[in-house]
Amino acid sequence: MTDNIFFNRADLKHCGSNVIIGKTARIRYPELVSIGDNVIIDDFTYISTQLEVSSFVHISSGCSIIGGRNAMVSFGQFSTLAPNVVLAAGSDDYISGLATPMVAEEFKGDVEIGSIHIGDHCIVGANSTILPNVTLSTGASVGANCLVKHDLEGWCLFAGAPVRRIKQRNAKIILALEQKFRNSK
Repeated sequence: MTDNIFFNRADLKHCGSNVIIGKTARIRYPELVSIGDNVIIDDFTYISTQLEVSSFVHISSGCSIIGGRNAMVSFGQFSTLAPNVVLAAGSDDYISGLATPMVAEEFKGDVEIGSIHIGDHCIVGANSTILPNVTLSTGASVGANCLVKHDLEGWCLFAGAPVRRIKQRNAKIILALEQKFRNSK
């Protein structure tokens, strides 16, 4: 497989087997990115932070995973982002600082640099945004057009801006399907 024009695949911290990365995906700091097996990162995705991706993960087109070199985003197995999701593991100070990466730290104000953890079997719907220092526990599912500002409990469906719990997901069925899938290999 050839490298695309936006980064060199050989510069990734780790890249597992059966990984598909779209030709127009952009990874600003490939040396900070680890990708497991059986992962797809679609075209027009932008990544500018530390990233750890487990196996069987799909990051759809147009997603932005941002926060800078000191922030961290991680994905558990069987998790997915729908198109145009923003994971912002870092956030500028819009009240009293200059909000641009092109100025020295002393002029930025109270910048929030943190992490986002997407657990196993999590789904994030199209056009949703997750802010710094948020964990989606195993099985959490976020609908389209949501704003996530706090940790979400596992095996629940959430919707809204900001999100609120809507209903329970069926963990037993989902985990049984995972086991069937693994046994079929």
